[in-house]
Amino acid sequence: MGLAAPTAVAAPHATHHAAVQNTKSLVVLWAEARPSSFPPINGTLTIGGTYTCTVGSTVQVGFSSLQIMPTSMPSGAGFLPCGPGVVDAAWQLTSLGTPDVHHGHVSVFPTFDGAGQLPVQLTA
Repeated sequence: MGLAAPTAVAAPHATHHAAVQNTKSLVVLWAEARPSSFPPINGTLTIGGTYTCTVGSTVQVGFSSLQIMPTSMPSGAGFLPCGPGVVDAAWQLTSLGTPDVHHGHVSVFPTFDGAGQLPVQLTA
């Protein structure tokens, strides 16, 4: 996996309920492809959504993905902050550059806190 820091994290909600204490969850909602314009400028895939992480100080997030025609397999990894107020916070993560990233359908295979999540089908 390529390493890339999450590029933006919205301020977490200031309030939380007992139901979300000691909770970690991730939702992937969107993807955006930025194809390469010409060598040596590679394209990137950015994915994002919301997450909750009320325990610990950080949590690892990552993804691998697959685009077909032409085949591209962008991936990325980074860390997101955790704490008592991190409930439904926005996040995004950008892959390392690759020359094959393109617009179209993408299968995203996210990981969160060391565990694989269900794949997500998106259009980027």
